[in-house]
Amino acid sequence: MNKWQSWVSMGATPILTLGFIVAVCVPSRANNVQITCKTTDSTPKVILSLAKNGTPENYMMLNFLPKYFSAVSAVQDCQNTAKSLQAVYDTGSSKYLTADKLNEQAVVCAVERRGIGCNHYSAQVLFILKPVDNPSQALYEMLGSDFKQAQRPDARTLSRTYTDTRPWWWPL
Repeated sequence: MNKWQSWVSMGATPILTLGFIVAVCVPSRANNVQITCKTTDSTPKVILSLAKNGTPENYMMLNFLPKYFSAVSAVQDCQNTAKSLQAVYDTGSSKYLTADKLNEQAVVCAVERRGIGCNHYSAQVLFILKPVDNPSQALYEMLGSDFKQAQRPDARTLSRTYTDTRPWWWPL
């Protein structure tokens, strides 16, 4: 038995060591992505900053349009959304944005996968729209061009559309 244990130990140690080295050396996506709310112009925007080849590049993710928000709520919702989306990138917990009706309110939330709505236990509501707003239409209009789907949602669209939180060119 001692001989067997020593062989197992000899085989397991390099594997565990290699796993540790890979875990420590692989750069995390969280360090390369910064989500912030920019309020330098009249419309607050959630900006994704990604370090590519050592140079940060900015991509507008969400534009808090005045037709959906008051000036005060736009800034507050933008800041809260930026913090929430930064946590999403840091943890890798949610991969899609979707819009839904939740308790008679139009909402936009982050979800883990397609097929679940904002009422799912793992969904994270990012902001609330006016009850009369079409949440799918509002989300589409608010999205930056790198995050938009090819087609606008319409009456024939399924009840919910899903937008990847990573731009279309993002490496898998």
